[in-house]
Amino acid sequence: MKRQAKIKIQNALVDLMADYPFQEISTKMICAYCNINRSTFYDHYKDKYDLLDTINSNHKEKFDHLLCLLHDNFDNIKKDKFKLYKFFIIIAKYIERNEQFFKDILVTYPMKSLFIDYIDSARDYYQQIITDYSTKVTNKSLFVTYIIGGQAGVFVNWLSNGCQESPEEVADILLLNTIKLQK
Repeated sequence: MKRQAKIKIQNALVDLMADYPFQEISTKMICAYCNINRSTFYDHYKDKYDLLDTINSNHKEKFDHLLCLLHDNFDNIKKDKFKLYKFFIIIAKYIERNEQFFKDILVTYPMKSLFIDYIDSARDYYQQIITDYSTKVTNKSLFVTYIIGGQAGVFVNWLSNGCQESPEEVADILLLNTIKLQK
């Protein structure tokens, strides 16, 4: 029952963020939206900021895990581009499954600090990949900034348009761009 309440509360915030900037959402609104009393809310979270941090931390942890897998398997990925394609599909499917949250923080009422957290994480892993694996890149920082900017732009555009393309189509675009950069 406690787990169900937490999920209900988290879903309520994500749903409300589609219609209201985070700053305008109150604990009272969250509780009313998911039909729980405030004491139940405070059993799980200190305040709305703690709630948002919990939701974001869960997503960020999964994102970091995927980036870590990319790093750890990069030798295999360099040999087989299909593995990179599968990585992009996994990321796109994850974003699609959690479309409302990512649309809320990146498109509807952008939350710059959360966006920067994801960008910083990707930059750190990508720079580590370039450092750890034999690549021909000379200006790592500029190259990584370019790659991440393009990938972030694709995902933001995809979310802005309601994820009309399939995750596979998004992965195709990301893969083609990555292959072009290697030539």
